[in-house]
Amino acid sequence: MSATAARAAGALALAVALVGGCAAPSAQPPGGSATTPAGSTSSDRVGPAAPPAPTADPTGPAPAAGIDVPVRDASPEAVQAAAVVAPVRVVYPGLEIDMPVDAVGVAPDGQMEIPPDAARAGWYRFGPTAGADAGATVIASHSGSEITPRGPFHRLDRAQVGDPVVVVLADGTEVTYEVTSVEGIAKTVIDLSRYFRRDGEPELVLITCGGRWDDVRQSYDDNIVTTARLAGS
Repeated sequence: MSATAARAAGALALAVALVGGCAAPSAQPPGGSATTPAGSTSSDRVGPAAPPAPTADPTGPAPAAGIDVPVRDASPEAVQAAAVVAPVRVVYPGLEIDMPVDAVGVAPDGQMEIPPDAARAGWYRFGPTAGADAGATVIASHSGSEITPRGPFHRLDRAQVGDPVVVVLADGTEVTYEVTSVEGIAKTVIDLSRYFRRDGEPELVLITCGGRWDDVRQSYDDNIVTTARLAGS
């Protein structure tokens, strides 16, 4: 394998490596306050702990065990990501979601970066942008955070098939999708790698945490993954 190909493969592996915390420090279960309960952890993961091999699973600022990622990525994926028009807003009228989107990458701890405020979402900039001809556009947000105890994505478990979702790009372009599935997937079995793809039919993937709040682990049990296809496709 050439050095260029190796870098490309490594970047893709990191792209699907970990989706970390869906709840930032002091995030609360539904109805909770912004005060951190005694013994709480600093984050709530979207996926399982990182395996030693480069498998997959990307969202959050929480520390990841055993996966170190360089801050700067010179791979072909990174170069391509820098050239696309980034999403800046996601609007889901049926759930009253209208929130800004920040371009994010992979943090030094191996996690996909997510804005610490649950009122903001993060677009994985090493994957396709909204409206791309192929691949999945991944946008993730904390379900709750210290800044915003209950974020807009907290409502994603109420998504309905056929609902429209609009992603607004930096140049003003609006890309409309229609929800095709809503899944609550236990974190003990989840593998999010299939959502971080650069080929196949274009789709939008929205990710957050949900399900039952576990007071002992200070974490939600599930990940809520909502997928949508381009409207009219």
